[in-house]
Amino acid sequence: MTGRHLCAMKKVSALPYLTEDEFVKACEDVQARLPDSALFAGEPPCLRITRRLASACVADADHQEQLETHVEAFEDDDEEAIVKQPQSETFVTVQYDVLLSPSYRVPVVYMTASPPLPVSHFFDLVVPHHFQDAMRETGVMGALSMTVIAYAAEPASRADLYWQDHPNTGMPAYFVHPCRTADTMCATGAAGVQIQDYMLVWLGIVGASVGLNVSSTDLRRA
Repeated sequence: MTGRHLCAMKKVSALPYLTEDEFVKACEDVQARLPDSALFAGEPPCLRITRRLASACVADADHQEQLETHVEAFEDDDEEAIVKQPQSETFVTVQYDVLLSPSYRVPVVYMTASPPLPVSHFFDLVVPHHFQDAMRETGVMGALSMTVIAYAAEPASRADLYWQDHPNTGMPAYFVHPCRTADTMCATGAAGVQIQDYMLVWLGIVGASVGLNVSSTDLRRA
């Protein structure tokens, strides 16, 4: 057994809080199990997980009308165009960047969407229905928050709005506020959790609240 695995099997020194070294080792274990993840050893270190989520509300009504007009015009010139028509369900790429909060010492996730979405659409896209009431308030997993630079015209009814840029990119990003993460980790009864399991517990609590689920197939890898 390598020194890396021996270190990963150690218990978290001050659960629910992580040192930066513990965070990196926990992310290394998750990265080895998830094919859609990558670990960036920057400052601060970042675990990036990329997901394609189905959305039926990417385009607004005006844009959808323009799109349909374009498709109809294209069909006049291409008999095979019917098989290329956009489906009612569109996929949005969501990039989840997990970093260690320097003040709370727990993981925090920053999210960006491609194509970009307004606040209300993004909320409905990533937050499962059974989490939405809690996320509209500051529930057990903390409120879903987002920067207001790009979304100043959007109503704030979906969640609290904060000025918060991505620590690594400096760009506006949605994030789950980590103020209640420590309490929630303790409430799981995961006393003595090993470093290699910490991120799996965190993904089951915070990740699941924003559509960042880990399948049993992924957990059997590595």
